[in-house]
Amino acid sequence: MNSNFMYSRSARAPNQRPRAMVWETVEPNKDSNQIKVTKRGNQDRESNQRTCICCLLILITLLVSALYVALLLIFRKHSCAMFTTTNNEVNISLQTQTKHNEVNLSLQTQTTHIPISAQQRTIGSRGKAFVVLFMKYGYDATKNIYITSENGVQMNITTSPRLEASLKSITEKHRNIPSSQRIIIPHDMELQSFRIEYKAILIKTSSDVFVISHDDGDRSVGSTTHIPLHKLSTKYIVITSIPILNSTSQLAVSAIKDNTLISIRFKMKQNLPLHINGKTFYNGDVFKFSLNRFESYQIEHITDLTGTFVESSAEIAVFSGNDCNRLKDIGGCDHLIEQLPPTECVDKIYLVPPNSDDRETIIRIIAIENANISYMIGGVTQTRYLRKLDYFNTLITSNETCYIKSQAPIMVTAFGLHSKISKLGDPTMTIVPGINQYLNYYKIVVPSGYDHNYVSIMMKHSSKYFFRINGTVINTTDIVFEENLSVGNATYNVRSIRVVEGELTASTVNGERFGLMFAGVTYYEAYGFSGNSMLP
Repeated sequence: MNSNFMYSRSARAPNQRPRAMVWETVEPNKDSNQIKVTKRGNQDRESNQRTCICCLLILITLLVSALYVALLLIFRKHSCAMFTTTNNEVNISLQTQTKHNEVNLSLQTQTTHIPISAQQRTIGSRGKAFVVLFMKYGYDATKNIYITSENGVQMNITTSPRLEASLKSITEKHRNIPSSQRIIIPHDMELQSFRIEYKAILIKTSSDVFVISHDDGDRSVGSTTHIPLHKLSTKYIVITSIPILNSTSQLAVSAIKDNTLISIRFKMKQNLPLHINGKTFYNGDVFKFSLNRFESYQIEHITDLTGTFVESSAEIAVFSGNDCNRLKDIGGCDHLIEQLPPTECVDKIYLVPPNSDDRETIIRIIAIENANISYMIGGVTQTRYLRKLDYFNTLITSNETCYIKSQAPIMVTAFGLHSKISKLGDPTMTIVPGINQYLNYYKIVVPSGYDHNYVSIMMKHSSKYFFRINGTVINTTDIVFEENLSVGNATYNVRSIRVVEGELTASTVNGERFGLMFAGVTYYEAYGFSGNSMLP
């Protein structure tokens, strides 16, 4: 087509004028047939030109479409690589390790931080919408919510339209948060048991944030990391502890959609009667009810409810713990609370760090499905078989770690105890992050008012020198505990590091993921929470 077009233009006589002028140059004495031939030739050339232009436009359109598709495929591939965790990164059969001197050598050339834009977003426990519940405590406590953002956000706190007007007006807030914010919630937003209430607190932000609640009373506190709405699901397993006299174990649920049907199958350590709405429930019985958006319901019992199974027709938020409990007959009584991860989001491999200040740790391991489980403490490995929803406890001192591996998903909870040699600390309850739940960046607020605050870091030994707190290398004098664990061909490093209150960022300059757990102690009081308890 193009060659014909060029030939037609070159075939024109050198002195031939443009086609638009042809009719002006025709002499009157030319016959009509010659004039028609000239006109037809010009029309043919015009038709050829239009055809060529159309072909060129079609070709350009095809090229642009192909380029768009190629760019789209590249973008999707890059996004998947950025947000997907591969098992090879965390599998204990890792075949390569870096020697100590090799790590130091590579550190000299790796000095820049990963840009914030390259860090994972909207994964783990970060998100733009959260539901917060404050379970029954029984003491006059300050109900705190801490929110941290990377670059500043707009935040809205809303409640149910059916919440009492005066309580609603002092609870709901709109704030611009430049980096982090402490929000105090009215005490009357605390739940009461065995009644449908409108006390769910909805937090929405303009970009990703991290949220913890800190229910701080006199010598007692309960803390938990909150799970964003987009990670909520329909199946949960309750974790509590055996309550002391005049105390109870608790579970609470909140719906985020109207007409949500909820089913609770009770598992009781002691088969003691539980009275709800005129009916009596025992171990194995099922309680069914429904909730609308923003409605909540709390249940309490005088026995341990660990293994109780909660299922719903739509996504819900589930919390559990104890109103106040004393463990192993030492220390005082502390409020215990955790927002539970859905069963589909738990892991199979865990590293459990110790608590500092001579506080022992009870580790509770519960099976999501039938599972063979091995766990190692102090180089000694033991195995257990658990049926679905069964659990067992083990114990570590303040100088030990525990490595746990299961053939099927399990949930691991750490209960910190009162100090054996001082008056520091009391019971804490923290869901432990699995190895596949580790992230490479955290920004969190360390609560104020504690004598000692610690962050425990679990990571590959080969990357320990790449770890940073607030962008700086760790001062060795701040490390209060460190242990290396060799498992198969892999070596892990566990450290507990003393930190100060306020904003804290934790990251690795090489992008390696790591687990993070916080704890703080003061006179007969302690808190604990994790940086994440969800699969990315």
